[in-house]
Amino acid sequence: MSPAPRNPLEADRITPYLASLFALLSTATLFDGFDSAMLSFAAPDVRDTLGITREEWGFVSGLTRMGVMVSFLFLLSADRFGRRTVMMITIIGFAVANGMTAFVTTKEGFIVAQFFARIFLTAEYALAVIMIGEEYPARFRGRAIAILTSLATVGVMVMAKIQPHVLIAEGETGGWLHALGLQIVLFGQDLMGLSPSTEGWRSLYALGALPLVFVIGLRFTVRETRRFEASSRERTVHSPDESSWRQHWRDALLPWTPQYRGRTAIVALLWNCAHVVTAPSVVYWVIFAREDLGLSTAQVGDIVFWGYGGGVAGHFVAGWLIDVIGRKRTCAGFYVAAAISIFWLYHHPTVFGQYIWMIATVFSFGAAMTATHVYASELFPTEIRATGYGWTTNFLGRITEVITPMLIGALLVPLHNDIPAAIAIVAVGPILGAIAVLRYAPETLGLTLEEVQAKFTQAEPGTGES
Repeated sequence: MSPAPRNPLEADRITPYLASLFALLSTATLFDGFDSAMLSFAAPDVRDTLGITREEWGFVSGLTRMGVMVSFLFLLSADRFGRRTVMMITIIGFAVANGMTAFVTTKEGFIVAQFFARIFLTAEYALAVIMIGEEYPARFRGRAIAILTSLATVGVMVMAKIQPHVLIAEGETGGWLHALGLQIVLFGQDLMGLSPSTEGWRSLYALGALPLVFVIGLRFTVRETRRFEASSRERTVHSPDESSWRQHWRDALLPWTPQYRGRTAIVALLWNCAHVVTAPSVVYWVIFAREDLGLSTAQVGDIVFWGYGGGVAGHFVAGWLIDVIGRKRTCAGFYVAAAISIFWLYHHPTVFGQYIWMIATVFSFGAAMTATHVYASELFPTEIRATGYGWTTNFLGRITEVITPMLIGALLVPLHNDIPAAIAIVAVGPILGAIAVLRYAPETLGLTLEEVQAKFTQAEPGTGES
């Protein structure tokens, strides 16, 4: 039997360029964790400065997270203009929006700045996953995406160690990092004609914008993916009117045609089952720890640092398991573990318990979400991969991420500000996700992206059968 012909779009090894591509794109996921943690750690101080109540914070968070859903429009454009072009726009947009957060003076201004920051950062994160998925060899794809997404956890760890040195209580003296952030804030306020305002959370956002300037310069060395270039050439040959905007928006609906509808539905469902818990856990845990348990910023930072340090292993374990036992069993198993862990994180009030359950929660959710990212990046063909990822991961899959913090905020009134009771209600979400994975999700273990599409073509359209 003659060997199968080599796929010219499939890399046979990890080249120096692929290694450098991974390093450059890893900053997208690193800053995703960094920025999410920044919002959580700064929450009590932002609320105090801008006059936001605990109940209102859920709505503020939900409104800013709507930017995650709007980022879907950037992914539609990535299937038209290319991954690299849209990637460059997103990194510049995020740097500006997140930096401007340091200078807002009202809660409405905070919402607007973080709304745009989430638009750009979420699109950048998604494009990083897509580009690695398109460029890396099939046998390494799961692990590469796992490591890439794990760096979001590293971003949280970095922020956990930085924030105690910047979020200085009134009357206390900060170090050089606090002083540097303060100088940047005061310089910007003077430049914009604003009254001096020296709260520590402003310095945190100002400092967070500094590394992005360096990253923007390095990103210019990134090339377009080979699969997109091949797909673009093919569309140009077969569809002369492809450049029209009418065609572009028709293509945006392709994930909802009978051929792809089943894939779109299952991935969107999985993300919603995960985000129903991950969103409120991020939004409310620091508030719960500092205001209900009475922990200091240093204690909170240590719990998050060691919790995420131990939990980061979840990404690597998932990356190994999905390439050994498959996507379905890995994803379903960790969804159940995540539901149990998040419940006990909010119901074990000792400091020791917070360390243990933070590690378990991050480990489980990191593993579950890594497996879901792999699904989202594999199930659609190259010509609509970013569009399908956008529909499932950045738009429909984020509905619970937006709504659940608002729901928790509303529940806190009848529950007498009992955050653990509110979290317990939504902890069922990942368990529903596990059932959905086992019942409807396909298995793509060991298949190239082209073989994944061939497998779906052989199945009945829209069934999503495995």
